[in-house]
Amino acid sequence: MKIFIIHAQAGAGHKSAALAIKDAFDKAGTGHDVRVVDSLEYANRLFRFTYVWGYNFMVSKAPFLWTFSFYFTDFKPLRPLIRTVRRMMNFINGHKLYSFIRKEKPDCIVATHFFTTDIVSNLKMSKLYDGKLITCVTDYGVHDFWISSQVDIYVAAAEYTKNELVSKGIQAEKIRVLGIPVQEKFTKKLERGEAIKKLGLKEGLFTVLIIGGGLGVGPIPEMVETIAGTSEPFQLIVVCGNNEGLLKEIENIAKKSKVFIKPYGFVNNVNELMDASDVMISKPGGLSISEAMVKGVPIIVNTYIPGQEESNLMFLEKHGVGVGVKTIGETLDKLEALYRSKETLDTMRAKAKQLGKPSSASDIVLLVLETIEKK
Repeated sequence: MKIFIIHAQAGAGHKSAALAIKDAFDKAGTGHDVRVVDSLEYANRLFRFTYVWGYNFMVSKAPFLWTFSFYFTDFKPLRPLIRTVRRMMNFINGHKLYSFIRKEKPDCIVATHFFTTDIVSNLKMSKLYDGKLITCVTDYGVHDFWISSQVDIYVAAAEYTKNELVSKGIQAEKIRVLGIPVQEKFTKKLERGEAIKKLGLKEGLFTVLIIGGGLGVGPIPEMVETIAGTSEPFQLIVVCGNNEGLLKEIENIAKKSKVFIKPYGFVNNVNELMDASDVMISKPGGLSISEAMVKGVPIIVNTYIPGQEESNLMFLEKHGVGVGVKTIGETLDKLEALYRSKETLDTMRAKAKQLGKPSSASDIVLLVLETIEKK
């Protein structure tokens, strides 16, 4: 059987989810032809550039524009019109992906981005593709772009996500609550002491992990300086991503600080950093909070992208595994409150582990195998 896992290189989470599923297939040794495909590689160059650049520009430089476009395209009275326009635009700009799928004829497509879902759904409606389509929603909320009657099975991040899918017209029997797939390394835990020693951190301190994302955006230096002014026994791990200027700034702060600060640039061992941490401060990307929940790490959200990440924050707060803060001072207040209340912190950890789905990727593999056997 031929199985394609198709993502879009627009935000790291969609690709990470696809790779996690591929790794689970490799480990299962099914013998099937399983490939990971970036859908935007089959879009025309202008569309690909504007898709990625436009997204990054709006969320970082013009959030008001992103907020308007997000909610405008999800506005219920306009959904039929928006779907029609989107279908036409995707056909024009994604014709190479149409041709690729028609030529390769995969038995099953697993989509981790809505662009793929839309392209494949159009092929199915036109009777040009008769394989199975499984869509993995990689956030906890659901924008209308994810919705298609042609999807055979939806994989939802949580019951919360399933309820949103149902509210938007998807039949409950077409939904499996299997979680957002995380890489296997997040399912294996280092003991706290072992992680502290491996990372060169100090024993016996309350450890705060601050992640600025791949671009290292946000008022991270100001936040680090504020938290470093605490009288509590804290230490900080600060991940700056690919932002070299930010890394140098944090390194300079660390040299002068009374609080121990461990700065990092781009890292591949976030799993180990989580093992060493009591709390994580981060944007609420669907994949990153799924990884944190698998690890049992409570989350403080200091900034978020309006729309999908706002829904993710609502999910965290509703289930008691994370809190949103509006100011840097409030961030420090929340950290100190959690440090002083071990009971609250332990409750948040337990709820996070309860909601985390470490077997998501392997469960999706089983779902795919079950689905293609019925084809």
